[in-house]
Amino acid sequence: MAVPRSPDRWVFILLVVGLVGIGVAVALLVPAKVLGAKEPPRPVAATVVESGACGQGMDTVEWDAGGEKKQAKLDGCGHRKGETVEIVMTGTDMVSSAASLPAGLPVGRRLTALLLCMAALAGGFYAFLFRYAPLRAPAVLPGPRQGPLS
Repeated sequence: MAVPRSPDRWVFILLVVGLVGIGVAVALLVPAKVLGAKEPPRPVAATVVESGACGQGMDTVEWDAGGEKKQAKLDGCGHRKGETVEIVMTGTDMVSSAASLPAGLPVGRRLTALLLCMAALAGGFYAFLFRYAPLRAPAVLPGPRQGPLS
């Protein structure tokens, strides 16, 4: 005699899916700083002191770094002399325009990992359904008709 399965297993499955959903929400909403990511560079206002022609050179900018004037090459060209631009430090002798940095939260990698985990969970659940689904009885074909004259 077969023992009927308990409906408690569906509660367990829903509990696991719910906990994964809560984990996903926490992973996407927790700031990257808490997860150990380095803080993005802060933009600094700089003045163009030498304008380089596009294709031949780069602009040179100057900014105030703690009371000391510093100059570096700007990873860009075509600015007018005396123009103020927002820059970020990319190296010791090179700076980039702050407008060239991506804006917003860096959730691309976390979202990719999340989608990979959800796909693995869905695949595992699908395999679970195939492995433990109740087997269906094959269709019974009718045999030859037995009439009263037989």
